[in-house]
Amino acid sequence: MAVANIADMEESKPQIVDVDGVSIGVYLFKGRYFAYRNTCPHQGGPSVEGETLGNVECEIMPNGRRRAYVNFEKANIVCPWHGVEYDLESGVCRADGRMRLKRYEVIVEGDVLKIRI
Repeated sequence: MAVANIADMEESKPQIVDVDGVSIGVYLFKGRYFAYRNTCPHQGGPSVEGETLGNVECEIMPNGRRRAYVNFEKANIVCPWHGVEYDLESGVCRADGRMRLKRYEVIVEGDVLKIRI
């Protein structure tokens, strides 16, 4: 089912679409497309309606000090209800690998994106 035009996609910004009554967020990230059900496995919130942020990481320096920074090579989908973060490329929860967003296959046909349910 056709859900979006490639020209309408913005990096890391979801296009929220309805496919047979299911709300799905479609993302463009680093030249690839990802689609996730708009339901957070934590408590059923609207997972793809929150922010998409770089991954906060921490480096321990040789002197024992810590340097926190945002890695924009990775991105997280942040559920707006409780701030639960999911890796944009895999859908796996950053804090608990047992939780993951329901992922759908995105098919590129010409300048149109389709989702296989």
